[in-house]
Amino acid sequence: MTFDALFEQRSQVASKLKECIRDKGYTKVSFAKRAEISRPTLDRLLSGSIDSKTTFDRHMQKILKMLRMSVDELMFYSAQQCRSTTVVYSQNAPKDHEMNDNARKQYALLLDIVDLCTVYY
Repeated sequence: MTFDALFEQRSQVASKLKECIRDKGYTKVSFAKRAEISRPTLDRLLSGSIDSKTTFDRHMQKILKMLRMSVDELMFYSAQQCRSTTVVYSQNAPKDHEMNDNARKQYALLLDIVDLCTVYY
């Protein structure tokens, strides 16, 4: 798939991007900061509501560069079945931060609850 075709498939791009962000352990705030885009712009990308192809292209280039992914890798991305996140990126976490075992278990439980909510709501 070419980069130019992404704009026409905004809703699918949004879905894949949401999965990728969640699986890599980012919050929306931390992801937007690392990709050097604003949080409202990220929300518009994730909802597929950006109407300007120029704006969409500029921000998707930043996102793909930050993720070190190609267009095809993003579009064929599938959510990971087993989520064993070892690090959660946060806007205010120290660079060398690692979660302890208890926090990791609690975080995994929280992710399971969020997944259940997405099924029922």
